[in-house]
Amino acid sequence: MPEIAHKGYKPTIWEDLAGAPHPSLSFQNSFWHSVAPAGPEARRLEGEARTEIAVVGGGFLGLSTALHLAEAGHKVTLLEADEAGFGASGRNTGFVVPNLLTGLDPRYAKDKFGAEKGELLVRMLGEGGELVFDLIRRHGIECWGKQTGWMQPIHAANKVEWLKDRVQQWQDLGRPVRLLSREEAIAETGSEAYHGAFLDPTGGHLNPLAFVRGLAHAAVRAGVTLHIDSRATWIEKQGAEWRLSTDHGTLVADRVLLTTNSTGGGLAPKAEGTQFPITLFQVATQQLDPELRKSVLPNDRCSADTRKDLIAYRWTDDNRIVTGGLLANPFGSVERGRTHHLGRLQALLPQLPDLRADFAWQGRLAAARDYMPRLMRLGDGAFSAIACNGRGIAMTTALGRKLALWLDGGSNEELPLPITDPDPVALPSLAPLAFSLWLPFSRRQDAKDLRGS
Repeated sequence: MPEIAHKGYKPTIWEDLAGAPHPSLSFQNSFWHSVAPAGPEARRLEGEARTEIAVVGGGFLGLSTALHLAEAGHKVTLLEADEAGFGASGRNTGFVVPNLLTGLDPRYAKDKFGAEKGELLVRMLGEGGELVFDLIRRHGIECWGKQTGWMQPIHAANKVEWLKDRVQQWQDLGRPVRLLSREEAIAETGSEAYHGAFLDPTGGHLNPLAFVRGLAHAAVRAGVTLHIDSRATWIEKQGAEWRLSTDHGTLVADRVLLTTNSTGGGLAPKAEGTQFPITLFQVATQQLDPELRKSVLPNDRCSADTRKDLIAYRWTDDNRIVTGGLLANPFGSVERGRTHHLGRLQALLPQLPDLRADFAWQGRLAAARDYMPRLMRLGDGAFSAIACNGRGIAMTTALGRKLALWLDGGSNEELPLPITDPDPVALPSLAPLAFSLWLPFSRRQDAKDLRGS
């Protein structure tokens, strides 16, 4: 396999201010990288090649789409700038969350997209956890996958009625979610700070890099041509065909789907400009005494609470806790990213010993203005899809299957999203700084919620 140059993941303004290490170094410093099986053998695109459908981006969304298209009999070529999982797909906490962000619910989706599309979307997402773990079983993916459930505990007593309503909305769709009482939430999380919780037993957790590499193996076995170290630098329509240029070759395709989120590097600027790139810091602790698992997440679930500046944590198979999140001030953030989130976790779970970060890394998720997935038209036969918004694994894997069914000949009515034109935010070059400005206000709101409870 050739050495990969890691050219596709360019630091944002935020990361430059933070003094962030080279993206490839941060990737290799992650805990997931230290334990994930290798991806499939693949080479960069050289010369000119022809395919039916070109997929750009080797994360969950691109690989799920490519895999399901190949299983339907299509000739698919996937271009990845670095290696499968190099971006957000291989750097997150590995939560499988069949749900939307806090504050968004089935009612919101129906108001946003209309009753029909909104229901298609939330049903697709609700089934996302089941799809992820079915793929793991069907393709024998070794990724520490545990379908033990995902919890969203509420951090303030005044959110109990909101929680009941959220649970009811998902139960009305036939989803097997449960409302946990305060006592149950404390027992499940190990923290007396919580007042109840949303539990979806179809969620869970995994090693995200191992999962995305497993999807890559499955896609290649299904017939997908995978090219790594093949960043698409230019796209244009010539007659009835699309031509995608890389540093070393050209791919000609009938149809194109971009799944690069915020790491497209200017391939489709208007589509990329619809998103806010958000830098997240992740840490994995030292190996801890297994006895702690009796009081902290004793049923091996993963937990992400309802704070705007949320606290998320989970166990790994070798008895580490993985946590992480945002930082408001970029200056010196690389070092603070190693300690800030561990401090929050120890305040939440005082039974933990002094924690240290044996592994620390960072990644970038892409958020739309409304925190909802989008499918954008770039031209006749070319589209860009974004779906992360902090709920990447279940959302993107499930949307990939739906996009494949659509590209296989399904009708627009079966899509869980409308097809729109790109509408970039104002001053997209400054978008990476938006959440640094937003976070202090969010923390004040979290404090206000706690005072009100």
